[in-house]
Amino acid sequence: MLPASSTPIVFRVLFCALLATSVGQSVMLTTLPSMGREAELTEFHIATIMSSSAFIFALGTNVWSKVAKRAGFKRILMVGLTGYSLGTFAFASAWMAGFSGFISGTNLFLALLLSRSLQSTIMSATPPSAVGYAVAISSAQGRVSAISKVTSASNVGQIIGPAYAGLLVGFGLLAPLYSIVLLTLLALLLVYVKLPVLAPVSQQNIQTSANSSEIASSRLPYVFVAACICVFCAMAMMQQSLGFFFIDFYHLSPVDAARQVGFAMMCSAAASLTIQFTVVQKARISKEAMISLALPLLALAYLLLFLQSTFEVLYLAMAIMGLGMGMAYPALAAAATTYCAPQQQSSITGLITATTAMGYIVGPPLAALIYQQNIALPFAVASTLIAITACISFITLRHVKQQSQAETPAMN
Repeated sequence: MLPASSTPIVFRVLFCALLATSVGQSVMLTTLPSMGREAELTEFHIATIMSSSAFIFALGTNVWSKVAKRAGFKRILMVGLTGYSLGTFAFASAWMAGFSGFISGTNLFLALLLSRSLQSTIMSATPPSAVGYAVAISSAQGRVSAISKVTSASNVGQIIGPAYAGLLVGFGLLAPLYSIVLLTLLALLLVYVKLPVLAPVSQQNIQTSANSSEIASSRLPYVFVAACICVFCAMAMMQQSLGFFFIDFYHLSPVDAARQVGFAMMCSAAASLTIQFTVVQKARISKEAMISLALPLLALAYLLLFLQSTFEVLYLAMAIMGLGMGMAYPALAAAATTYCAPQQQSSITGLITATTAMGYIVGPPLAALIYQQNIALPFAVASTLIAITACISFITLRHVKQQSQAETPAMN
C-alpha cells in the first residue's frame, strides 16, 4: 500500500490520465456521425467502425489487465496513453485523406477501420491499469468511492469534450481530433513524472470481504459485469443514433448536429458528475441502493428519448440518463470487484473495464439496423434492455441480502 499522504496525488494523476482519453472519446463520438456524412459514409459504415474497434478494445482490456498485474500499473498506463496518442493521429489522418479526396468509398472505410482497430489494441491498456491501480490501493469498504474518483473523469470528459469539439469544429471537423493528440501526450508526461510506482498485485495482500470466496463460487460478480455491459450497450445505441436523429428528425446540418449532440452529452455528463461528487464519492448510500435506483432512472431516460418531440424533453431525458449513469457504473463495478475471490481480482477488473467496449460491440450495429425501420426505435429498445437488466439485478441483490441474513445467525 502507498503512504496515506500519496493517495490524493495518485487519484488526481489517474483522474487526469482517464480525463484525457475521455475527452478524446467524447470528441470522437460527437463528431463521428457528422464526419461520416461529410465523407459520404453510411450509418452502417460508422457502426462497423465503432463496433469492430470496441470488440478489439474488449479483448485488449482483459489481456492488459493481466499484464498490468505482473508488469505494474504505471508502466502499462503509459503504454496505453502512448497508443492512444499515436492511434488518434493515424485515425484523424485517415479522415483527412478521405476529405481531401485522396481515398474514398471502400478504401476510406477500410483505412478508418484499420487505424481505429490498431488504436484500440494499445489504448485498451489505459482503463484496466488505472482502475486496477485504484482498486489495489483501496479497501473493500471504500471501493465505490475509489472507483468513482477515477471513473468520474469520464463524466468530466463528456462535459469538456463536446464543448471542446464545438469550439474547434469551426476550424474543420478534424481540428478537435488532432488536438487530442497533444492532450494525451501531456497526460503521459504527467503519469511519468508524478505517479508513484506500485508493486505488482501478485506481491500485495489485497483486502476483500470475508465471504468473498463463497460469493465468487456462485458467480455473482458476473451478474454485475453483465449488467454493466447492458448499460453501455444501451448508451452505445443512443450515441450511435443521436447524431443521425438530429439530422433526420430536426433537419440540422452535420456541423449543427455535432454541436447539438455535444450539448446533449454535456447535459448528461453534468448531471452524472453532480451525483458522483455529492452522493457516490461521499458514500451516503450503499452500492446496492445505488444499483436499485440507477437502473430504473436509465430505463426512464431512454423511454423519454423515444417519446420526445422537442429539444426540452430530449435534454431532460439526457439529464436523467446522467443521474443514472453516475451511480450505475461505479456501483456495479464495486459490487463486481467486492464479491469476488482474491484470485479473481485481475480478471474481474479486466472484465469490468471492458464492459464499455463490450456494450459498443453490439449497440452500434443493432442501432443502425433498427434505425432504418424507425429513427426513434433504438431508444425504445435501449429502454427495454435496461428494464430487463434492472429486474435481473433486483433479483440478484435480493438473493445476496437473503444469503447474508441467513449467514448472520450461523456466525453468532
